Amino acid sequence: MNERPSVVYVLPDKMGGSATVIANLLKYRSADEFMYRAVLTHNRLDVETRLQRDLGGDSQTTFEYALPVENVYAVARRLRRTIGNEPGVLVCNDFVEMLLVTLMDPGRTIVQILHGDYDYYYDLASVHEPLVHAFVASSRVVHQRLLERLPHRRDTIFWLPYGIPLPEVVRQSSAAPLRLIFVGRLDEAKGVFLLPEIDRLLREAAVPVSWTIVGSGPAGPGLHAAWPDRPHVRFVDTATSADVVRLCAGHDVLVLPTRAEGLSVATVEAMSAGLVPVVTDLPGMVELAGGDDRPGFRLPPGNASAFADAIAGLARDRERLEQMSAAARQMVVERFDIRARASAYQMLFARWRELYRPRPALPVTSYGSRLDQPWLPNTVVRLVRSAMRAAR
Repeated sequence: MNERPSVVYVLPDKMGGSATVIANLLKYRSADEFMYRAVLTHNRLDVETRLQRDLGGDSQTTFEYALPVENVYAVARRLRRTIGNEPGVLVCNDFVEMLLVTLMDPGRTIVQILHGDYDYYYDLASVHEPLVHAFVASSRVVHQRLLERLPHRRDTIFWLPYGIPLPEVVRQSSAAPLRLIFVGRLDEAKGVFLLPEIDRLLREAAVPVSWTIVGSGPAGPGLHAAWPDRPHVRFVDTATSADVVRLCAGHDVLVLPTRAEGLSVATVEAMSAGLVPVVTDLPGMVELAGGDDRPGFRLPPGNASAFADAIAGLARDRERLEQMSAAARQMVVERFDIRARASAYQMLFARWRELYRPRPALPVTSYGSRLDQPWLPNTVVRLVRSAMRAAR
């Protein structure tokens, strides 16, 4: 087989940490045997904000579909053609590519990345396990929990932390009021409604601060309404990863009271600029704000008082702020330099021939309903389902 192999990343075309991870891996890769391509999947029935960026591969395309209206077999066949026929690696990040892997053989080594400590990713891995040749866990806790779910796959479950480019411009000390920043999707799962409460407690304690809130989402209007008196609060609706790092360099503390998080890319980016993370005590955060060097604080979920106390302590003890800032930056330099992380991913992909094994004879699971049949025309399925949706 003389055709040059490829690594094809398939991922949703949404703003988020997974897109940043893939963009970094593509941008900082070194030359090897592969072509690298990105396929962004877009459900036309989804109103989420679409990703508008070049991820940095040799080529990039957007694959559009309309589930649950379309016949799943029609979607899988189109995605199969989009991915291409050359040998190599298919990197799965979400549902629709797993649909393809289930319904037909992509002819590639299948690698699934689990981007966070969520049941969603573990369930995808468990259901499709016989069809996946290698799993990548983004953090130690994801690695451990996946091993617990799939102990018989120990040899093909790999812990490969994310990497980020180290910024040239980093935080500088300042005698001004403490500069706080939140970066993330504005929804309840990120704990955004705790932010005004933290601010209120700081004001009551006579601790002046300024805030920058970076992100958008369904909780945005409610957050604005809950924070009416806010001359010291700035909202930034959209920002690239480079924008986030530049913004972080002008702040002191990342405040992330999220209730659900894996290994937070935003937290790594903020720490790379020297920010002290004040975050929720979640398993995925142990790698960032835990350990003996204490580069940050891990606090009880939903506890505004604990967050306010930690921030107030840093505002009053600037020497400690500087020590923790240096420790945060050093941790990222040692553990998350993209040059080392991209190399680790490429070393795994280079094993694609070794990792491949024959496809099981029978499908692992089924998708859809009685209308999802390989022989049913997609036009008929769409017509019937569209009529059914309109009649509801």
